[in-house]
Amino acid sequence: MPPAGVEHVRGLRAVMDDGVTLVADAWHPSSGGPWPVLLQRLPYGRAVASTPVLPHPAWFARHGFAVVVQDCRGRGDSEGTFRPFVDEGSDGAATIEWAAGLPFCDGQVITYGFSYQGLAQLYAAARRPPALRGVAAMMCCPDPYEGWTYEGGCLRLPFVAFWSAQLAGQELGTAPVAYDVAALPVETALGDDPPPWFVEWLAHPGDDDYWAARRPDLAAIDVPVFTVLGYFDDFSSGTARLIEATDAEAVCGPWTHMPWGIAHHGVDLGPDAGPPVVYERLVRFFERVCGRDDRVPAGERVTYHCVGDGWRHAATWPPAHTVARWTATSHGNANSRHGDGVLVAGSSDPGPGDVLVVEPLVPYPGEAVGFQDEAASEDRRDVLCYTSAALTEAVEIAGSPVATVTASCDRPGHDVVVTLVLVTDEHGARAISGGTMRCAGCDPAVASEHVVTLRPIAWRCPPGSRLRLDVSGARWPAFDRHPHSERSPAAAAAPDTVVATITVRRVALDLPIEPQ
Repeated sequence: MPPAGVEHVRGLRAVMDDGVTLVADAWHPSSGGPWPVLLQRLPYGRAVASTPVLPHPAWFARHGFAVVVQDCRGRGDSEGTFRPFVDEGSDGAATIEWAAGLPFCDGQVITYGFSYQGLAQLYAAARRPPALRGVAAMMCCPDPYEGWTYEGGCLRLPFVAFWSAQLAGQELGTAPVAYDVAALPVETALGDDPPPWFVEWLAHPGDDDYWAARRPDLAAIDVPVFTVLGYFDDFSSGTARLIEATDAEAVCGPWTHMPWGIAHHGVDLGPDAGPPVVYERLVRFFERVCGRDDRVPAGERVTYHCVGDGWRHAATWPPAHTVARWTATSHGNANSRHGDGVLVAGSSDPGPGDVLVVEPLVPYPGEAVGFQDEAASEDRRDVLCYTSAALTEAVEIAGSPVATVTASCDRPGHDVVVTLVLVTDEHGARAISGGTMRCAGCDPAVASEHVVTLRPIAWRCPPGSRLRLDVSGARWPAFDRHPHSERSPAAAAAPDTVVATITVRRVALDLPIEPQ
């Protein structure tokens, strides 16, 4: 039974252009109407409706909207075959026009949802269906290759394996099918009968025509866009690109993909860091794009939480900033946090260079970035640590740091993994941003420059704290292993892996600094 004042309509059917029927449920106020429709399409079963992070559809109905939640093609009760990234444009555009004609709709449709539901919206919006008024694509990477399946050329192994296992299990009506991120070769991680999309993704490790055909045309989107960026979300870099490409309104905060909370690895970032501001801004966005509310002030299109200082407003993301360059130096022994690596504001002599020995079969535990304590990992000598002196004044970072690593390797390919760490007495050594890059065509006699864009953050580094930049050649299982051999990472078995020696010649860090 729905909450008081809300009517729940089950089993609405929409026929697509090829005759496939998709099934949806609806919630709308029990009196009045018609209303604008908030449409969500998802592959996880329409009863879920993004409620792990977003209010239930009945909550939006009590705010004067009708809500329609549809099973994607081949999922739930909908007919057809599910093909990730392939059918969402045509199905989404057709569903928008169908929803506009429902008896309780006033002809206006706004799409909403996060994660895959966000990406599905972008495919549909790029087709410019006439009834569409706005898109709320939250915590969403707009590129199924960079930032979704791969990051800097490295397979995002835990996410890809889990997501494939979850979808495959739901198709079978079970829990996620068994998977093993430690399996070698990686192509066996989901057993002997992996879902077809998993096989295809591993077969296309480069950004080729396969991925180009699955990339939404963001330039074609002509309606307002709203998004949510989480600093610890695996899709944060993609969400930042979405904001830039569509001039999206946004709320940015220190959240993981789900849940959207304020505690990370035992550290509470404070009650004001929570997500209630998202729900307020989201409803305001819905009200505005359907003509019920005024435009948001130009200087407040982005609301973001600067960790350590609270909420702020800006005209765009990243907010206005300058770029401050920091450089690394050592006497050739920057290995581990106990070594002699130093991070200096401005220019410095890089020293003789530092040597990393990378064993593909040895794990480097921890998330890519999640505010985890890196101290134990930094005790290892297969990570270079460059640490600043204690800050004499606060440094406020707002945007995506960029690390430039100049290195050579004795193998034909290797990875470069960079982590930005905030060192404090109170919280230890906490990862606040990071990035990775897969490097190919290495000549041991030539040092190549690798530019790694780290994930976006807004962070106030207080006086007395220190910045540390960690550089390593692996971060498995957060990313797949590089075998350092001629075998592809997906097909490499344990005997195909080779130890690599990387010589790091220079390291520079460009920090986007918000003026105080």
